[in-house]
Amino acid sequence: MQKQEWNGVIQQLSRRDERHLSRLGKRQVLKRRFGMISLLGLSTTLMLTWEGVLVYMGFGLANGGSAGLITSFLLSWFGFLSIMTPLAELASMAPTASGQYHWVFILAPRSTRKLLSYLTGWLSIAVWQSMVTMGGVLSATLIQGLLYLNYPDSFTAEGWHGTLLIWATVALAWFVNSTLGRWLPKIEGFILYLHVLGFFAITIPLLHLSQRVDAAQVFTTWSNGGGWPSMGLAFFVGIVTNVGPFIGADGAVHMAEETQNAAIVIPWNIIITIVFNGLLGFGMLVTTLFCMGSIDSAMETPTGYPFIQIFYMSTLSTTGTTLMVCIILVLSYAATFGQFAGASRQLWAFARDRGSPFSRWLVQIRPRSLLPLNAVTTTCIISVLLGFINIGSETALESILSFTASSWEAAAAIPLSLLLWNRITGRIKTRSQHLDIIDADTDFPLIWGPWRVPEPFGTIINIIGLCWISIAFFFSFWPSSATVTPATMNYSVLMTVFWFLFGITYYFAYGRKYYNGPIVETR
Repeated sequence: MQKQEWNGVIQQLSRRDERHLSRLGKRQVLKRRFGMISLLGLSTTLMLTWEGVLVYMGFGLANGGSAGLITSFLLSWFGFLSIMTPLAELASMAPTASGQYHWVFILAPRSTRKLLSYLTGWLSIAVWQSMVTMGGVLSATLIQGLLYLNYPDSFTAEGWHGTLLIWATVALAWFVNSTLGRWLPKIEGFILYLHVLGFFAITIPLLHLSQRVDAAQVFTTWSNGGGWPSMGLAFFVGIVTNVGPFIGADGAVHMAEETQNAAIVIPWNIIITIVFNGLLGFGMLVTTLFCMGSIDSAMETPTGYPFIQIFYMSTLSTTGTTLMVCIILVLSYAATFGQFAGASRQLWAFARDRGSPFSRWLVQIRPRSLLPLNAVTTTCIISVLLGFINIGSETALESILSFTASSWEAAAAIPLSLLLWNRITGRIKTRSQHLDIIDADTDFPLIWGPWRVPEPFGTIINIIGLCWISIAFFFSFWPSSATVTPATMNYSVLMTVFWFLFGITYYFAYGRKYYNGPIVETR
């Protein structure tokens, strides 16, 4: 009897999800395999927040110091929570894999919605495709760092070494998302446990074995290693260190059409992910800074990662340090599984609305697995091609990180700005207010979903989120030091401008003939 009742609940939720999707004009073609825990595993682990705090801390130590790292982390944590809360409201209003570009289309005035929607989708593709590559670069450089640690006199890293390691990471992620794609929810649920256990497996040995510094050194030490005109400018340049670990917080959004009870699960998943990862990230940051020892030794390490040197100074053991770093390496490999899933679903959704090149091929679903395997394979190919960037570029990770951050912020700023305008003008109705009335500027009735922040808090949070995007976007293009050389240049500004101009050119030359916003499939 209990099993029958449970099956009845599942069927009721499935019908509700299909109604939500039908209201958006879409048919249910993907199988809803994800629940709260499995989706939390995907969205939490793909962000690599506490792991990213360790990986990127060298940049922040040079620009801001330990005090700057702590301050910028808290600001970034609060800023991203302010960004993702309004996006969670939109995910409840329109739970679709299309995400930001679909929301822009239904929020924007008729005169601009087509172009703004297309640009948002174009930027979103850049975010997720580059995120997969960034995960590959991270795994590759961690392996090279371990080789430097274990073979300091005989190992020399070459660019092509890193490229091959990137390809290996991408190939593994492709295998998990294609051959093992039907079991991805269970895999992500397991990775969630590894994500939490790995945190304690590193913090406990650090606290037990290291010689800790005093609190004054941790919370009051500022650094301007980049040679900027002022400490304040150095701090703002270093904030990208703590922007990177929160990129990808919208991962659950692009799995909406594979999630049960998406209008409720997706918003709560977004908020829980930010809060939970923020707690782990802050705990790891403070722990590492207290166990850091000599900052000069950490910054001068040949491994490329100060945290590896911090681990070694704490354990005084090459084997122990290797094991601790391998925990992060395994989790960085695992993170690419979720990044790959989000990237392929975003690409598939945009192709479904004829927004990307080769849309007819990309949109195809394999009937046996009900997975967008063509989009999965294309994501693999793109990441393999981007892997060539690593050859001859020692700043590949930093540039890709900055490009991912700037594109994500731009893709989030457009729907947040439109949502704020719709809030102020009162265009979005509650479910009790004239459900049959369609706004003059849109074909979609703007109705709040079941998850919403009450006013005036919703508007205040929306404004704070836009303010943080403006700051993070501006400083994501800055190099690591005031003295810029071809080797230290932050090329993300060129990458961002190129991708934006290429998207504009493609739209007016070809895309606008086929892209008319999200296609209505059910009416």
